[in-house]
Amino acid sequence: MGISYNELKYSILSEDDLTALIKGFNFTSEEPGWTIVKYVVRDGDTINALSARFKVHRTLILRLNALSPGSTIQQGQVLLLPEIYT
Repeated sequence: MGISYNELKYSILSEDDLTALIKGFNFTSEEPGWTIVKYVVRDGDTINALSARFKVHRTLILRLNALSPGSTIQQGQVLLLPEIYT
């Protein structure tokens, strides 16, 4: 499942959030891109750990997945996460 830029822009994230997301990636090529991917939560995963692993602010993970700040995630749960590609 993919989410288009416009769906993110008009449905989930503000323009400032999108700008921060794009600036947060360390691009290694001249024309990289990003997409939203499905991630299946593994045993021991936390929102903070996923934030660190994918180098994405935890607030973005919460917003993409309609989770509240106090939410916990469970093994087998499917989350949407931004992913860079070149």
